[in-house]
Amino acid sequence: MGVDRAVAPLGPNGELETTVAVGVRAGDLKLANAYAADYAQKAILFKTDLQTNEQTWAVPSGGDLLAKYPALDNAIAAQVAFEGSYEQRAGFPVPDGAGRETPLKAPVGQFLSNSDCHDQSSRPINDRDFTWFDFDCDYCTGAYSTILHTGLFHRTWLAESPPPSPNTNLNVTYNYSQNPDRRFAPAGDGEVRVSWDNLSEVSPDPKSGQFDFRGYKIWKVSNWTRPVGSGGPAEDDWTLLAEYRLFNYANNNKFVNVAGDTVCPRIYVPQSADSVDLCLQRGDLWDRQSGKIIRPDPTVNCVLGPNGKCVIDSAFTLGTSGLRPNEGRTLYPIGRYTYADKEVKNGFLYFYSVTAFDSTGFGQGKVELNGRRAAVEAEGVVPQMATTNSHTGHVWVVPNPYRGLHAIQERPSAWDLTPNASDPTGTHIDFLGLPAGKWSIKIFTLSGDWVATINSDDAVNASTRNSNVIDSQGHAHPNVNLQQDTPSDGEGRWNLISRNGQDVVSGIYLYTVQSSRGSERGKFVIIR
Repeated sequence: MGVDRAVAPLGPNGELETTVAVGVRAGDLKLANAYAADYAQKAILFKTDLQTNEQTWAVPSGGDLLAKYPALDNAIAAQVAFEGSYEQRAGFPVPDGAGRETPLKAPVGQFLSNSDCHDQSSRPINDRDFTWFDFDCDYCTGAYSTILHTGLFHRTWLAESPPPSPNTNLNVTYNYSQNPDRRFAPAGDGEVRVSWDNLSEVSPDPKSGQFDFRGYKIWKVSNWTRPVGSGGPAEDDWTLLAEYRLFNYANNNKFVNVAGDTVCPRIYVPQSADSVDLCLQRGDLWDRQSGKIIRPDPTVNCVLGPNGKCVIDSAFTLGTSGLRPNEGRTLYPIGRYTYADKEVKNGFLYFYSVTAFDSTGFGQGKVELNGRRAAVEAEGVVPQMATTNSHTGHVWVVPNPYRGLHAIQERPSAWDLTPNASDPTGTHIDFLGLPAGKWSIKIFTLSGDWVATINSDDAVNASTRNSNVIDSQGHAHPNVNLQQDTPSDGEGRWNLISRNGQDVVSGIYLYTVQSSRGSERGKFVIIR
């Protein structure tokens, strides 16, 4: 636990800011109850505050409390992270002398004075700038470098962390039908194409300041049934699809010869149970298990800054440090990388998450830090059958007949979800074989009663998304996917709710389709 506290006395209406971290680890009550006595036996007086007489007790490094109480390493790690580091940082108030930990500024329009234990007389305090004082009479407090002759910024809560997850084409602010910048729509015919940017690669570790990115992990959720109260997949629902590592011409990398040219060694690939020639270029992502390679898309240009030039983030090269960063990496938008998953079925709901990982530490203390996979229902992807442009094509319904049972586990329609307030049926039937361009489907009972109308520009997920989203040009668009999500989308869905808001009953239903192919007719059966 770390606490950041003010040393100077609080005045009227003063504020005290505290920061607390709690480390949690499995243990038992008997061991926890024994800790207080063990600590009292081994702790010694470390120091006493000269002003408040507050005592600080500590256990010498030779104590064996860590071995007996493993949970302490969490608390120590939190304390070390809280202590952070002292660094030069422009734009932040920093001490103007050694040991001066407390900044004071006079109220607007007033001038004050004060002194600390090192001053021979009072120093003035104005209302424009901070004046720093050593109220605890301790040269060890206050971040000031006697070598650089400047104050240092105290950067607290500094710990190693995994790179941030990249932005993907699954995000609701990207994957909506009217997005003019959406070049990489995820839903395809019998496939889902997951695209992402390289934000993870250009984000240095907050503690070391180094580019320590290692690679990406691609996760997937299928057969999700939307359990009651669920807003998206749970932690245990995710399955690892692939792990791709960045090829970056490390000096000890066996894929590069002395001259730096690409070579193609034979590598044993577990998934194919054979050795293959693996040719890599700098910037490639490669999967050791499958031997597959993802190359950056050369048609995707860099992200431009306000000056019209590529955005380049600078940091230390892995394994180095210094006063100035020595490596720059260019930021690219969504579409830099794309992974195609063809193990999907049209009309079914899937979730994907791309996380980044790095490695930190040295020797036996080296660990891999991974980002967290997560998704909400609005980020689900439904692959769609492609349009049928032949004039001899026809539209058909799947499943036909539709059999609806009360228990979702017994339903033959495997894409059914648990009903909720925004999706009262939890199911749908799909019309396949639709042509390109606008279309309209009207559904009737066998006696000719008009049941519902489905149009190509109807929204399919408005209930799970916000009303509008602003594009890169500042224009507002409905944040929804339409029935015809892309020009090649030849599949439409109906949730079995009539135009009057009622769940339809068993029976034979007729439908007509008006499209660029003219008029078509058909029928389907619903059994409840």
